Amino acid sequence: MKRGAIKISRKLVAFFLAAVGFIILAAVFTFFHSPSCADLECFQNAMKECKRARYINEAQEASWRYEILGSEEGQCDIKVTLLQPKAGELLLEKLSGFNMVCTFPEGISTYPERDIERCHGRLKEELQKIVINRLHKYLIENLGEIEESIEVFS
Repeated sequence: MKRGAIKISRKLVAFFLAAVGFIILAAVFTFFHSPSCADLECFQNAMKECKRARYINEAQEASWRYEILGSEEGQCDIKVTLLQPKAGELLLEKLSGFNMVCTFPEGISTYPERDIERCHGRLKEELQKIVINRLHKYLIENLGEIEESIEVFS
């Protein structure tokens, strides 16, 4: 009689483990899986409704990965990752793989990386450093011309 009870309990444990595994798998797909969009229109529709989705934008200057993370208090969070810069700037190549999270009001559909003021994260910080360094270099190179322009107004 003990052997029968052991067989039943093993079957019960196996069934229980399979059920728990199925529940975990279902939860992962429900809460963490983002469907992939094949075109920009699909992604823009998902962004307007702030539905989880992923899209790779092959823009002229770079390849970007967008992933809609979800909404919080009427704001839609989108993770933007620079996959590969295409416009031959060495400084940008060092940023491949960096990301930032951009936040937009629900109902808006745009290219997230184009409104960098709505973003935060390492990619934004590094892009801002590049812009500041370029401005600094421009000012140094053109200081004489700037002084002449100021003297004209004095």
